[in-house]
Amino acid sequence: MVTDRHKAMVQTCTKCSRANPTEAVYCYFDGFALAGHNRQGGPVAVGAQAFTNAFVFPNGRACRSFNELALACQEDWSAACDLLHQGYLETFLGGVGRIDLAFAAKEAAKFPDRDRGLDQLLTKLPSDVLAEPRLRIDPLEVSLGVRKVGDDSSFEMHLENQGARLLYGSITCTDGVWLALGEAPGAAEKHFQFTHELTVPVHVRGDRLRANNKPLEARLIVESNGGTFTVVVRAEVPVKPFPSGSLAGAKSPRQIAEKCQASPKESAPLFEAGEVEKWYEVNGWTYPVKVPAASGLAAVQQFFEALGVTKPPKVDISQREIVLSGEPGQQLRLSLEVTSQEKRPVYAHAVSNVPWLEVGRPKFNGRVATINLAVPTVPNRPGETLNGQLTVQANGNQRFVVPVTLGVTGGFDFNAPAPVDEEIKALEPVATKRPPSRAHVEVEEPVAAAPVARARRSKNDSNVFLHAMPALALMVAVLGVVIFDFAFPPKAAVLKGDDLSADAWQLDLSGLKDKKPVLGVSFSSDNRFGVVMLASADPENKARGKKLTADAQGATNNTRVKIGGYDYQYGKIIGQNRWQRDRKRFKLKEPRHGWASDFDFSGEQVVVRQHVEIVPGTTGLLDTILVYYRAKNYGTIPRKVGLRVMLDTYIGNNDGVPFAIDGRSKLVDTMEDFDGKDVPVYIEAIENPAPEKGKGKDEKYDPGTTVRMGLRGLGLPNIELDEPSRLRICRYPGNPEIGWDWKPQPIKPPDEESGDSCVAIYWDEKELQPGETRHMAFTYGLSKLEVGDLLALRVPAAVQPGREFVVTGIVWNPKNGQKVKLELPEGLSFASGEKAEQEVKDVKDAGRGQARVFWRVRAGGQGTSQINATSGGKKATQSVQVKGSSFFG
Repeated sequence: MVTDRHKAMVQTCTKCSRANPTEAVYCYFDGFALAGHNRQGGPVAVGAQAFTNAFVFPNGRACRSFNELALACQEDWSAACDLLHQGYLETFLGGVGRIDLAFAAKEAAKFPDRDRGLDQLLTKLPSDVLAEPRLRIDPLEVSLGVRKVGDDSSFEMHLENQGARLLYGSITCTDGVWLALGEAPGAAEKHFQFTHELTVPVHVRGDRLRANNKPLEARLIVESNGGTFTVVVRAEVPVKPFPSGSLAGAKSPRQIAEKCQASPKESAPLFEAGEVEKWYEVNGWTYPVKVPAASGLAAVQQFFEALGVTKPPKVDISQREIVLSGEPGQQLRLSLEVTSQEKRPVYAHAVSNVPWLEVGRPKFNGRVATINLAVPTVPNRPGETLNGQLTVQANGNQRFVVPVTLGVTGGFDFNAPAPVDEEIKALEPVATKRPPSRAHVEVEEPVAAAPVARARRSKNDSNVFLHAMPALALMVAVLGVVIFDFAFPPKAAVLKGDDLSADAWQLDLSGLKDKKPVLGVSFSSDNRFGVVMLASADPENKARGKKLTADAQGATNNTRVKIGGYDYQYGKIIGQNRWQRDRKRFKLKEPRHGWASDFDFSGEQVVVRQHVEIVPGTTGLLDTILVYYRAKNYGTIPRKVGLRVMLDTYIGNNDGVPFAIDGRSKLVDTMEDFDGKDVPVYIEAIENPAPEKGKGKDEKYDPGTTVRMGLRGLGLPNIELDEPSRLRICRYPGNPEIGWDWKPQPIKPPDEESGDSCVAIYWDEKELQPGETRHMAFTYGLSKLEVGDLLALRVPAAVQPGREFVVTGIVWNPKNGQKVKLELPEGLSFASGEKAEQEVKDVKDAGRGQARVFWRVRAGGQGTSQINATSGGKKATQSVQVKGSSFFG
């Protein structure tokens, strides 16, 4: 080992500035004579000088000089890595007086990558027997010949190290999205390292090939410490001409446009039938028309506009707001018209965001596009006003957002005979027009005043007045409802005064030793919340606190409310959804720190409160965020209400934190859904899930920050909480506006180097009677994980008397068959059939990583107890709190 005495006994070489022992005559590194030792002759061959004692590898190979040591490391690379990381090379080099090399070995052992660490040391050994790494690639040009769009294939690149040591670098694919590197599905970039040779598979992605009159060409740039090379890959993908009709023989979009201009009427059916789109697909091209195909000349106009060869006409819409009314079970029909004053074909299509409003296939007739709408069956919700939205998109991406209101009147006798056709026609409602509202109508072009839609006339003109009577009466009723709604809007259950303290429970925080919050909470403009650690600096910005959510203000988090099957974003003002009370801090004395906001879904007459407060957690400090939601139905009819919260989890600069779950021997680092009773009591995200590679068995392991999310068993005084219906752990979907559900992906895909994790907590829809309230909550805060000597215990924040709970033992650098024994104090007992001693199993890489064992324990009376675990002379301790309320006590 290197000692202070060794450090003092050095002299410096003037040529290389290397430190040498005082008795040295020649520099140990380059062999030149040191100051005061001017002898004739060249430098001494330091690498060939014999050691006082040989260094012997585990296989018995003896190294008597630096040259022999370097060659042995090169030829038995894996064993050399082990000797370096176990400290043997550092000890030996210090023992032969090479303090500089001993320090180099120590630093190399700390390198995260074992191979790179050894290579670093070899560069510093005074030996010339190992040549510099030198890369050779075969082949440097690849011709794939003729390929078809959609056909996958592959070839191999052979990399060879014609020198010595470790050759490392990266391969990047440029100018060719149709190539991917590595194992399928491959990636655009691949890192590599090897000592002798390596074969890299390269995939040709047929779905990314694009037909062209010239050969496709891509370049693979190989950059390494042994040189930089460019591999050129070529492929021929000939264009398939259009097969038939008036466009036959066209080989490019321009030729398609030219043939269309020459015979537009004959070409239109080919667009309408999707033949042109299929031709684009066969050649691997992206079809420029992004909306459903129009018919007739409107289809040709649609294509020309997408190509940018003609200017779209300005269009108007006949109605900017639709108000309907009908009885349950009734069928309603109406139509919208999109028109233009210019002599160009008009096309349009519409999408409804509610299931009760259906959109028919548009009809195109020159400068008019007609969109037929229908309510096939008015929902059986008498007395309610349903709200929807119709999005209409026309020429040049001109867009109209039309609010739709459906008033459900009276009742419906499902046993009554169906009305005859003439009666149905007479009962069809008139679509009335309101003054347009800027908050509800989005128009990219100016819209002229919209005419009122007309009811269809009966075939029997002599009885037209008689048949029109029900429709006129219905119109009067609708107008009366509309006027009443404007004059007397529905009132939410407005909180009186500063009633925010209604949910501010009487928490006894007088016993806190430190009343200063450990965590900080910030809010976005729509009241999403982010969490940071106040006393710990962010690794990426020392001026701010360490982040526990990806965005410090919660911009990437997301809370959704589902009411009657419709999904809304909490805090997003749209339609009738609005703030009843924006974020406000509790008017309570320190150390209480909390904020609440109320968002009113006035169309459904449901108000949802979000209550965020910093509360005591597992460490006995203000280190946990309580997030509580209260949904209240203040209307007169039952409502189904659900909630989903998504947190974009993040610790420090680790965006892909894995999660520990009681009863699971492995961390969840891919994706998983938990339903019903399978939802854990809590989960924990761990910043550093395993010791760094290369750490010795006796070195202390720092797990970094551990964040605990409490999900079940949270006791709030006088409140019955609904427990989550579902928990999802997966990759962050990338969209902060993501809806209620989505198709999950693994936290870290195989083709990416870093992960990106998130957690979604679901409370499925539950029916609330008028005046009924639903309560939901979870916690998010810090947790203690005292590792000690590579053994730790994890327990719930608190447990209730007489309840069973799980104690988790975590063992680092484990071995199969290793015993871990749990010792319980008086007041705690093992569950039926549970043994005090558990055995570590299924360890694939003995002496590395971590393993978990579990005990089911039953709590006794209230109080705080200390439990201990032992394994092979190592010990871990943890405290368990048993109290009447599992969270607040």
